Amino acid sequence: MSFENNKKRKKKAIYVAFPLILLLIAVVILLLRRNVPPVLNLSPIGLDFGDKKNEMVFTVKNTAKARGFFQRGVTPLKFTIDARQAPGWLTVQPISGTVEDEQETIVVKIDRRLLPPESTIEELRIFTNGGDSVVRILAQKEKEKIIITSPTTNSSFSIGDEVLTEWSATSGVSNFANISLSLRGENIETIAQNYNYRKDSDGKGSFLWKVSNFVREDSGYAIRVEDAGDSKLFDEVGPIKIFQPLSSIKVLNQTNDHQFPSTVQFIFSLRNQNNHAILFAPDKVDWKNIKIWENNNEIDYLESHALLYAQDDFELQVMLVLDFSASMYETNEDINKMLASVNDLIDSLKETHQIGVVEFHRPDEPPAVLQSFTTYKNSAKEAINNFSTSKIYSDFSCCWDAVQKGLQQFPEKPDPNVFKTLVFLSDGFDNSSFKTPDDIIALAKDRNVHIFAVGIGNIREENVLKNIAFETGGTYVYAENLKVLQERFKQTITDVKGQYKIKYISPKKPEDGSFKVASEITYNGVTGTPLLQDEIDPSSIFSKTNVGVIRFTAPSIIKYNRAEIFMWCEHAPRYINDFHFWIGTDKPYEVTLTSFNEGGLCQDWTLKNLGDGRYRLTAPDQNAPRKYLPFGVFGTLCKIVVTDINEDGFVIPFKLDNSIYDRGQAFCGEGDTTQTEMWSTNIHVGNTTKQ
Repeated sequence: MSFENNKKRKKKAIYVAFPLILLLIAVVILLLRRNVPPVLNLSPIGLDFGDKKNEMVFTVKNTAKARGFFQRGVTPLKFTIDARQAPGWLTVQPISGTVEDEQETIVVKIDRRLLPPESTIEELRIFTNGGDSVVRILAQKEKEKIIITSPTTNSSFSIGDEVLTEWSATSGVSNFANISLSLRGENIETIAQNYNYRKDSDGKGSFLWKVSNFVREDSGYAIRVEDAGDSKLFDEVGPIKIFQPLSSIKVLNQTNDHQFPSTVQFIFSLRNQNNHAILFAPDKVDWKNIKIWENNNEIDYLESHALLYAQDDFELQVMLVLDFSASMYETNEDINKMLASVNDLIDSLKETHQIGVVEFHRPDEPPAVLQSFTTYKNSAKEAINNFSTSKIYSDFSCCWDAVQKGLQQFPEKPDPNVFKTLVFLSDGFDNSSFKTPDDIIALAKDRNVHIFAVGIGNIREENVLKNIAFETGGTYVYAENLKVLQERFKQTITDVKGQYKIKYISPKKPEDGSFKVASEITYNGVTGTPLLQDEIDPSSIFSKTNVGVIRFTAPSIIKYNRAEIFMWCEHAPRYINDFHFWIGTDKPYEVTLTSFNEGGLCQDWTLKNLGDGRYRLTAPDQNAPRKYLPFGVFGTLCKIVVTDINEDGFVIPFKLDNSIYDRGQAFCGEGDTTQTEMWSTNIHVGNTTKQ
């Protein structure tokens, strides 16, 4: 009995003790569990800002994990970033904190304006209860540069347009910019100087400007933005096209050149709304550009063979008046710019065009003729170069006397076959001339010379220069300095070439009485004003149109013992496909054809030397009328170059055989209406008055 009771008591004790043991074990286990220590993780461990980034981030994370029964949890990661030694260009936020389950994002910023010029590496030290580490910071100062964002390459603008130029600049570029317009590398206009573009923006600039009227049409422009403090820091965008939208055409300098046989001719200039020349595209020089009325009735253009001629087709005389005074001669570079500009003009002339040069440099010596009118362009260049290298420059200027001297070189007798121009470069300063601008204008009008003025630098009397050009039918161009002269001068070259001729054969006879003729010209849909008009007495020009007109131009002064003589056809009868002529001189000479580009009519014809001074000039196809000379045509036939000349002047006999024509055609000289089988004349070369 007692045994059973003891057994029961023991069982009861076990049942009571077991929970206590479990409880004790649980208490022990709870007492043994603890938090896992934090583990620091940085991502990334390095920040490379390169040369453009200003802000980057890295993260601080506690990667410790509680994995076992005895691991109660994870101890929070406490961090501190030591930014006390960080350079001034580096900022960190935040610099301390506690990380539990979520990561902490640390923002790092750099101020590129404070960066040293070389690449730099800094270390950010991070101290934590989970270990220490560093984040390496690599930064490189951004390369100083300017980038133009507008306009873009191949943009186009018209004269008078407003252009918004926009750009961005790195922090190392100064707050001030210079903006300029160039043409094929030559700066031609300062758009803005020392412009403070950062006052309202951070590194971005913009400037609104207007394309000036003096800018000529071209597709080679570029816009440049540069650091005002360092011209080596710049950006340039191009090519950019600038064009002149044609809104009006002015017809100026009208000269009437009606002549035998029954030929009506108008010579004139065409100018746009800015008083600069209009140059027809070669494929648009056509009779379709013109309208002609006789007594208000439109003519038959094909029968009358109405033609429009450009300046390249007829004669031009250009007199250059060059200022070599001290006000123009600042440095060798400046004077070379003037010479380069002049050479551009000379090179633009055709072989039939004549060039002359007058210089002035000091008041105690009168202006001198460096080169009288000549078709030898290299002769004029040589004369200018030889004088310029002598460097005889003075402080005083006699500009007006020099222009007067240049005007005096033109023939007193008017010659409608020749368009006469005088081009002079000046700052408008004159302190020693006897002549006045009024004297110049009067003489220019008397000799029908058109003056093209180029003002340079700080113009003292710009209105005077403008008035001289206006009163004489020329143009005025301004160049701020000699450095931009060459580009500006190209406008003057264009203006000089903007001359035209309208020519047609009138059917009016003397018995018809006087008739009124009017003509208009249209280009790109714009019609010129005013009309070309005249009243003509047919008896003053009437003659048989099967009689052609031949004339010669020869130099009045011989140079290099050579002479260039041009044979011109003023009027061609119908069905002319052959010329036979004879040149009577014992001096060495050569006959060549003048190219179409030089105003020649017979470039593709055949020229044969038959010996003894006899020549034959034949059309490429004797049986194809389209290859014959067009009826009423005007231009040069050939050039005769005579060498080994040792006298001041001489005469060359010339004969043309009219017997070869079978339809009554013939050729003779101007004003000569005789029709003989052999037409004879003399070509006067040089100064024959001494012979």
